Amino acid sequence: MALAGGMRVTSEGTFVLADIGGYTTFLSEVGIKHAKEITSHLFNGMLKTSRGRWKLANVMGDCLFLYAEGREPPDELLGQLRALYERFRVAVTDITGRSSCPCGACSRTGDLGLKFVAHAGEYDVQEIGGRRELIGPEIVVAHRLLKNSVPLREYALLTRDLAAVAGASGLPAHEGRDQYDDVGAIDYVYLDLAPVRTEVEQARQVFVSEDEARLSVTAEIDAPSEVVWDALMDLDKRREWYKTVVPLELLGGKHSEIGMVHRCVHDGGLKMIHLTVAIDREGHRTTEKIWLLPRLLKDIYITMEGRPLPGGGTRAGFYRALKPVLPLVSHALIPLILRFMRKSMEKDMRGLKEFCERQAGAPAGAQTAGDRER
Repeated sequence: MALAGGMRVTSEGTFVLADIGGYTTFLSEVGIKHAKEITSHLFNGMLKTSRGRWKLANVMGDCLFLYAEGREPPDELLGQLRALYERFRVAVTDITGRSSCPCGACSRTGDLGLKFVAHAGEYDVQEIGGRRELIGPEIVVAHRLLKNSVPLREYALLTRDLAAVAGASGLPAHEGRDQYDDVGAIDYVYLDLAPVRTEVEQARQVFVSEDEARLSVTAEIDAPSEVVWDALMDLDKRREWYKTVVPLELLGGKHSEIGMVHRCVHDGGLKMIHLTVAIDREGHRTTEKIWLLPRLLKDIYITMEGRPLPGGGTRAGFYRALKPVLPLVSHALIPLILRFMRKSMEKDMRGLKEFCERQAGAPAGAQTAGDRER
């Protein structure tokens, strides 16, 4: 703020740096064009969430620098951090799940994370090259804290003046301290954002039921449901029972977690990309979105489950839903595609049954219980 005679006085502010984790690896391994589009979408979404009280101070590669005039009350700062994080996670899920492109950028978007540094203090503003820049010792402190010893992948780091946010958050909180050559030792509290991520993912899970499926294949397997569930979730074991797949390769995300992306090549050289979008561990079911013939088909989902049966066996099911891009496709090609999918699913179900019964030490059981088209 300028005064008469050219003197200036500093203002009080609250600063939030939102830093995308894993961005350097992401950028070095994928196509620059798609990577640029993805990060622009993520940043713009967070900026829309911040409209109003929060202002954009700067964009620094993989980091947004936001600030609000004055000291933010703990509940309002917490609300801002949650809103930014939830918007980021929803955008990541949407990009990965809605894209029809199996390129490195699109398939590895789920590997990105978000880290926050929140600090408060005095600042001033100066004009540099026609841009307004925030300056001051507390601005330096906030930026130094981007390099810290927090052992988490996604977190919110709060300096001591903002530590009250930790108590209001209900999230796991830990104390930390780092030493810097120019600003000295800084104490802080950091929050684990994993529970917030779980909330967002659970709210957006999709499961295809047997009644909703366009195509379903089921079988009774003479093995415990835990054995069947493990065979469905473990990619190494899938390689053993998948009858229609030659190679199966993990592309991104964490193994057996939402956001996992893998590629497989089916009979005839048909390539598919699978994205895990839902996991119900208690109910022993999981859903994957599949990229297959993107110019013809969209929203292909398959839910795989293993329900326990009385006596210790399992009723396994593959339930697939899909939509044509154009209505004409449903009349011309859908019957052919469904017949191909049904044969593939039946063959894989037989493989699952044989593998699980072998794992459980049981004799071969009943044949595939049934399949249907509609």
